[in-house]
Amino acid sequence: MVRDFYFDRVLFVSFLVLAIIGIIFVYSATSVPLALEGKDSLKYLKREIIFLVLGSIVMVGAYLTPISFWKKFAYPSVLISLILLVIVLLFPANFDSTHVKRWLDLGFINFQPSEFAKFSVVLFTAAYIGKKNEEFLKKFEASIAMFAVVGILSLLVLIEPHKGAALYLIILLMLIMFSSNFRIKHLVLLSIPGLILFAFKIMTSNYAKNRIVGLLDPEGHRTDVGLQAFQSILSFAKGGLLGEGIGTGTQKLKYLPEIHTDYIYALIGEEAGFIGSVIIIAVFLIILYRGVSISLQKDDKFVQALGVGLTYLIVIQALFHIMVNLNIMPSTGFTLPFVSYGGSSLIMNMAYAGILLRISKEPNKFNLKKG
Repeated sequence: MVRDFYFDRVLFVSFLVLAIIGIIFVYSATSVPLALEGKDSLKYLKREIIFLVLGSIVMVGAYLTPISFWKKFAYPSVLISLILLVIVLLFPANFDSTHVKRWLDLGFINFQPSEFAKFSVVLFTAAYIGKKNEEFLKKFEASIAMFAVVGILSLLVLIEPHKGAALYLIILLMLIMFSSNFRIKHLVLLSIPGLILFAFKIMTSNYAKNRIVGLLDPEGHRTDVGLQAFQSILSFAKGGLLGEGIGTGTQKLKYLPEIHTDYIYALIGEEAGFIGSVIIIAVFLIILYRGVSISLQKDDKFVQALGVGLTYLIVIQALFHIMVNLNIMPSTGFTLPFVSYGGSSLIMNMAYAGILLRISKEPNKFNLKKG
C-alpha cells in the first residue's frame, strides 16, 4: 500500500535548495542591468516567483497524481509531442520579427515543445519497458522499436533546429535503456545513423561551426563567435575560491549575454566562487544518487524506469548547462534546472520533482517481500 503523506526528504530539500538559489541568482543577474536601463529592477524576480508558485502547485498536483495515470498517458504523450513539434515548425513564435522555431507563444507564457518531448520520451520508454519481459528487451527488435519512436521526435527537434536538444533526447533514451539492461551492442549500433546525421547537420551549419570555433579558441574570437565562451571562462577566473560576493559580479553588465538563463552557472562561479560552483554540482549529484537508488528499489518496472528516466532528464540537462558554462562543449541553449530564469522549464522541472517524490512513496521490493 502507498504510504500517505510520505516523500523522500533528501530529494525534496535538494529541489528546494536549487529553487532558492535560483531566486537569488536570477535577481542578482537581472536587477542591476534593469535598473541601469531605467526599468523595474524586480521585473524578472517577480516573474520568477510567480513561476515558482505555479510550479509548486504543479509539483503538488504531480505528487498527488497516481502513477497509474502516467502509465496510461505514456503513449498519448508521444502523439502530443509529435503534434506540438510539427506545430512549432509551421507556426513558430515571433520574437523581434524573427521566427524562432523552438517556441510556441501561448500568450501568458512561451513554451518549447522540445521540453515536453523530453518528458514523453521518459514516459514512452518506461511504459514500453514495463510491458516487456527481460528476455524480449535483450532482442534487437526491442531496441529498434525504442529508437524508431524517439528518433522521429529527435529528427523533428533537429529540424527546428535545436541540435543540442536532439542529441539530448538520444542520450536520454540510451541511458534509460542501459539502466534497463538492453544490450549495449544494440544501443551502439542503432545510435550510429543518428550520430552521422547529427555530424552532417553540424558540418553544413555555419552557425554550429562558429560555435565550435568559439569553443576551441575563445580568446582568439573573444569579440565575435567566442564571446560567450570567453566571458564565461572569465567569470570563473574572477570568482576564484570564494567569489566576488552575491550581487557584486560585473559579468551581468552586458559582458555575458543570456546570463540569467543559459549562463547562470557562470554567474554563480563569479559571485559564489569555486565553493558555490561545487555546491551546485553536489546537489545535482545527490539528486542523481537518490533518484536512481529510490527508483530501482521499487517493485514495478514502469515505476523503476520512470524514476530513473526523470532523474536522468534533470541531471543530464544540468550537466549540459555546466559543461557549456565551463567551455567543455559549445553553447546549446540549455538552462540550469530549477535555477535559471524561465517559466516553462521551471514548471516542467517542478512537475518532474513531484513525480519523483510520488515515486519515493511507492512500495519497495524489500517491503513487499518482507510483508
